[in-house]
Amino acid sequence: MKMILYHGSRIIYKNFKMSRNKITLFLLIPILILSSESITKDFNSNYFTCADEIGPILEFSIPKFNKDQKKETSLKLFNFEDRKKFDITNGLIQKKSSPIDTSYYFYAIKSSVKNEFELEFFPPSHALFKKNDAQFTDLVCWIGEK
Repeated sequence: MKMILYHGSRIIYKNFKMSRNKITLFLLIPILILSSESITKDFNSNYFTCADEIGPILEFSIPKFNKDQKKETSLKLFNFEDRKKFDITNGLIQKKSSPIDTSYYFYAIKSSVKNEFELEFFPPSHALFKKNDAQFTDLVCWIGEK
């Protein structure tokens, strides 16, 4: 098979051959990539710290989830005025997945005290935090030390 390449006013003919092995690889690699099952990283039993532009807002750990999708957890909630002060509070954590994409999941944490705080954590680095009746605040999170 000859391929014609136009370069300026000249016509260049080049032999264009593709071996059977190259064609097989060209077709096989995309099929293998598309048919493989995606594996998500498990963040169970990790300890996370989340902060805004000023400093840390909260620290929490994700318990191991088996068949039970809701569990009680404790959080270290820092004071907004003085970040060196904090309170330990309890919340209910729930592992959720999108109805569209079940390969990805996130965690929703609600305070045991009504309307104290609400957190949606998208592992490993993003969270939306709402305290009392204020708007949601974007937080940056990372795996921390206990």
